Amino acid sequence: MAFDVRDARILLACAQSRSIGRAAKALNMAQPAVTRALNRLEAQLAAPLFERTTRGVEPTPYGAALLPYAELMVSESAQAEELIRQMRGAGRGLVRIGGVGSVAGGLLVEALTLLRQSHPEVAFSVTEELEDRLVEGLKTGTVDLAVLPDSALDDEIRLAAEESFHDEVRVYVRAGHPAAGRDLSLAEAAALDWAMPPQATPITREWMRRFHDQRLEPGLPVLQSRSTAVIRAAVLAGDLACWMPEPVLLGDLAQGQVAPVRVPHLDWRRSFKIYRRRRGLLPPSADLLLGALRRLAG
Repeated sequence: MAFDVRDARILLACAQSRSIGRAAKALNMAQPAVTRALNRLEAQLAAPLFERTTRGVEPTPYGAALLPYAELMVSESAQAEELIRQMRGAGRGLVRIGGVGSVAGGLLVEALTLLRQSHPEVAFSVTEELEDRLVEGLKTGTVDLAVLPDSALDDEIRLAAEESFHDEVRVYVRAGHPAAGRDLSLAEAAALDWAMPPQATPITREWMRRFHDQRLEPGLPVLQSRSTAVIRAAVLAGDLACWMPEPVLLGDLAQGQVAPVRVPHLDWRRSFKIYRRRRGLLPPSADLLLGALRRLAG
């Protein structure tokens, strides 16, 4: 199958805009040219990639299956072009790095501040997300480096460095909560009302595992969100407990707005490492930031 970067861009534009006309406009192409390209690609694959309706187009299961590969192809092509520009001295250099909430606003900002002292020409795109989305970002090429909890290796990502970072995850509630500052058993903690990330996320799976290992079943979290800001706001506003990394709540702890709850089974010292895609080269600017992160770890 001859599937090139141009085809990938057309596929993505149609999927994102849900319209061949809007896709053509976004790509600065004539609409008939986009239609011909889609028809040719579908003929090569012997499968319909989009369902044409009076409202526009919708990806079929075949089209949806092809989208991640198209995203990776477009991303790798852009990175290759940027790499050449940087090697020729014509590119400013954009580093795309991601981390969970406890490292994005602290460690990553500290590292890019350190790097800018010697390389003020480098620009940064910082993504704060949970681990699963960061791993996906590495795989699809939207993130160059990610600081992730240890043991995130798989067939498509690998360690970028051996150095480790750490944070502490504990139970927290608002200062006026009945459990604030208390020692609780795990069974007592299971009876609390919780605000947590979605159940399928790694941190919530770990939270559940710690209860299940002791044959306890906590209640379904009252609030679920991928946003640490939303969870923090919900905890401050009501009688909800959260299981959060300490760095995310340092300001609230210093101001006396939140308090820890001592639950030994829920004290977790997490280890982090720096990861990258297994294939391809790091852009020079990303390699520079990797060096800054390693210096901070040392």
